Amino acid sequence: MLDKIIRHSPIGIAVIDREGLYRRVNPAYCGMYGCKPHELIGQSFTRVFAEPQRAEMLARHVAFLDGDGDGELKGEMQVLRRDGAALDIFSESVRFPGEDGQPCRLVYVLDISERKAGESALKASRQFLQSVLDGLSAHVCVLDETGRIVAVNRAWRDFASANGGRADQVHEGVDYLAAARPACHPAHGGGGDGDTGTFAEQLRAVLAGRLTHFQLEYSCHSPTERRWFVVHVSRIEDSDPPRIVVTHDNVTALVMAQETLRQGEALLRDLAASIPGAVFRLVNQGALGWRYTYMSPGVRDLYEVTPEQVASDRKALWTKILPEDRPAHDLSIQLAITAHTPWEHEYRIRTPSGLVKWIHAKARPKQDADGSVIWTGMLTDVSDRKRMEAGLMASEETYRTLFETVPQGVVYHDADGRITSANPAAQRILGLTLDQMKGGMSVDPRWHAVHEDGTEYPGEEHPAMIALRTGRPVKDVVMGVSRPDGARVWIQVNATPLFKQGRLSQVYASFEDITQRVLLSHELQQQASTDYLTGVANRRSLMQRLHSEFERSMRHPSVCCCVLAIDLDEFKLVNDSWGHAAGDAVLIHVAHLMREATRQHDLVGRSGGEEFTLLLPDTDLDEAQALAERLRQRIADTPTRCDGRSVPITVSIGIAMIRQSDPDADAVLARADRALYQAKHQGRNLVRLAQSA
Repeated sequence: MLDKIIRHSPIGIAVIDREGLYRRVNPAYCGMYGCKPHELIGQSFTRVFAEPQRAEMLARHVAFLDGDGDGELKGEMQVLRRDGAALDIFSESVRFPGEDGQPCRLVYVLDISERKAGESALKASRQFLQSVLDGLSAHVCVLDETGRIVAVNRAWRDFASANGGRADQVHEGVDYLAAARPACHPAHGGGGDGDTGTFAEQLRAVLAGRLTHFQLEYSCHSPTERRWFVVHVSRIEDSDPPRIVVTHDNVTALVMAQETLRQGEALLRDLAASIPGAVFRLVNQGALGWRYTYMSPGVRDLYEVTPEQVASDRKALWTKILPEDRPAHDLSIQLAITAHTPWEHEYRIRTPSGLVKWIHAKARPKQDADGSVIWTGMLTDVSDRKRMEAGLMASEETYRTLFETVPQGVVYHDADGRITSANPAAQRILGLTLDQMKGGMSVDPRWHAVHEDGTEYPGEEHPAMIALRTGRPVKDVVMGVSRPDGARVWIQVNATPLFKQGRLSQVYASFEDITQRVLLSHELQQQASTDYLTGVANRRSLMQRLHSEFERSMRHPSVCCCVLAIDLDEFKLVNDSWGHAAGDAVLIHVAHLMREATRQHDLVGRSGGEEFTLLLPDTDLDEAQALAERLRQRIADTPTRCDGRSVPITVSIGIAMIRQSDPDADAVLARADRALYQAKHQGRNLVRLAQSA
C-alpha cells in the first residue's frame, strides 16, 4: 500500500533510513530534483543541500528519528537540483518504522518556486513604486478607501520630521483626515472650522467615490516662516483595492511672487527710469502732430541726449539714425501707423560722441478716449547681441566648413528618424549620395547592417533610433554596413540628440571608418581559434564548443549530441615514405573531406598531430554512425594528390554520445577515444561505437 501511495502521489515523496539514505522515491520527487530513481536510491539525501549544510541536515535527521524536537525537519527551505539550479520547497516529515524495524522518515515535498518568485516580484514592484514616490519633490501619500495612509514618500517624511511631526501622526496606518485637520488652513476665507470641514467633506466624497479629484490652497505657517501649499486629491482609476493619492505642493514662492507683484505695480513706474534703455510714450494728436509725453532718463546713456531735449524736439532721436538706415526705419513706422499694429524695428545710430550702436525699438498703439493714439514703447541697446550674431554667423560658417571637410561621417536625422543631411565623408564611407540617403530611415531593410559576430543589426537598434527614443547619447557602437557596391564597411558610431526649447528636435550620428581595424581583429580571432595548417578549429576552440554543447545537453535531456574521435591510420608511414610535405597535404585533404561531409553547425577540429574530432549537435547515435561510415569510406576512396603522386590513407573512428550521467565533457571524449582504440586494435579503417559502461 505504501509503495502505491508513494508511486502515484503528485506530491514529491521519499523514504529515508536512519543512515540518511534514500530507500524509496516517487516520480514526482525525482522530477522535482531532475533525477532518475536509480540516481537517488541508496544515495544520501543531503546531496540536495549545499555542501556547508549537509552535516547539519544529517544530524537533524538522526535527531528527528530519535524523537528529539530540535531535529524537526519541516517548513520552507532551499535545495539544489541535479543541474545545480536552486529550488524553493516546503517539506514535512513523518517518522515510521521501516521493514527492518529501524525508524525511517517519510518526507513530503512541495515545489514553491513559483510562489517565491511571485513574492520576490511583488516585493520588487513595491520597492520600485516606493522609489518612484521618493523621487518626487512634492509631499505624497497614498490612502486606502477608509482614509488611512498606506504609503508616504521621502519628501513627506522629511517635511514631517523637520516640522516636529511624530511618526505615529503622519506615517503608514494613520487616519489622514484626523492628522491633517489641525494643519490645513485655507489660504482664503479666514481658515475657520467651516473651511476645514469643506476639505474634509470633499476628501470623504473622493473616498466614497462620489468625487474623482479636487484641490485646495492653504497656509501652513511655522514660527519662523510663512508657507503656502496646494493639496491635490485624486482617486486612482480602476485601482483594486481603491487608492487615493494626496500631494502637497509647496507654492510659497508663487504666492509670495503674486503678493510682491501686487505691491510692486506702483513701483514699476519708478523703475522705468532705471532700467536699461529708454521707455517712452509718443502721442499722435492729429493736426497737432506727434509729441513725446514721456521719455525715461535712460535715453541719456542710449542716445546721449536728455529727456527734455526729446520732449522739445521730436526729431532729436531721428537725427542720430545713420542715413543709410533711415528709409527702412521710416517705412516700418508708416506701415505700423497705417495698419494700427505694433511696431518693431532695429537700426543703427551714431551718438554725439561718435559711438555707433544698434537700437531695438518696439511700441504698441492704444486709442485714447479723446481720439488720439498713444504709442508706448522701449528703446534698447542691442549692440552686444548684434556682435554675437555676427560671431555666430562666422561660427556657423566655420561649422559648415568642418561639416564639409572632416574625415568622419556625419548624418542628421529629424524627430521622425528620417535623414535630412549627410556630409561628404558620410557619402564616401557609405557609398551613397545625399539624394539616395535623404528621407531614408535606419529601419529601411535595404540598408543591411550586422553586429561584429555577423548577426543581424535591426534598424530600430541603430544608435540614432535609440537616441531618438531615449533622448540620451549613444557612444562607440560598432556595426558593419553593406555598401551598394557589395563591400562591407565597418563603422564606429556615436549618436547625439539635439533639443530645441526643451523638446528633442533632431539627432546627428557621427562615425568613422574602422574597417581595417575590425578586419585585423577578426583575422587575429580567426588565428586564435583555427588550426594553422588545416584551417579547421584548433583544440582550444574545439573544447570551448564541446563544453557549451555539454552544458546545453545537461539543461535539455532530450537534446542529442555526438562526438567522433578520428585518427589517420599508419600516418607515420606516410611521413617516413612520402615525406612531411606529403603528410601535411594528407592532413589538409582529410580536413577538407570532413568539412564537405558535415553541416554548417557541426564543428571539425584538429585535436592532435593526426587526430581530429567532429562535434555533431542535434545528432543521435544512428545518424552519427551513418555519417562516420560515409566519411570513412570517402577518405579511403579518395587518395591525396601530392607532387603528381597518389597517397592513400584510411581512418579509424570512435563514436560517443553525451549522456546525462557524464560528469563532464572530458568523459565524453574519453569514451570516444576508447571506441577509437577499439577500431585500431580490430584492424583499422573501422567505425566503432563507445560501450555503455
